[in-house]
Amino acid sequence: MPIGGPFSLVSHEGKTVTDQDFRGRYMLIYFGYTFCPDVCPTELAKMTRALEQLEKEGVSLKAVQPLFITVDPERDDVDQMARYVSLFHPSLMGLTGSPEQIKTATDAYRVYAQKSGDVSGDAYLVDHASMILLMDPDGQFVDFFSSRETPDDMVAVMRPLLKAAK
Repeated sequence: MPIGGPFSLVSHEGKTVTDQDFRGRYMLIYFGYTFCPDVCPTELAKMTRALEQLEKEGVSLKAVQPLFITVDPERDDVDQMARYVSLFHPSLMGLTGSPEQIKTATDAYRVYAQKSGDVSGDAYLVDHASMILLMDPDGQFVDFFSSRETPDDMVAVMRPLLKAAK
């Protein structure tokens, strides 16, 4: 079963976007949530460092769209996503939506996410898969970066793709 597929979500700017809006560009996608105490900010910082390194090397980022898709739509509304993504690379787009829209996206991209702890209030955690997915300009899966990969590892994979995409 392929990784990837259609989605319709709301950006941190309040605009409805679909996977089709990113055709012609690579998508660098991380599924997580803004209340995550450790893994999510670490992985988004890694994505930011990789993008900054590519920029320092003179590689244009026009051909890539970094995306942060929430797995916690109940708490991660548009305003919360806007505040959170501002802490990372300026091109990072935060995406949220209804629980059904998020489920469609997590199912399509084969990402596990489940509330854990005391789910009766707002102090719950969300167990989730932690990987950065790289999708090609046609929306097809290219590669993924686990927590073991470094920003340099990401740059090594992305550099030739982005240089060729000029």
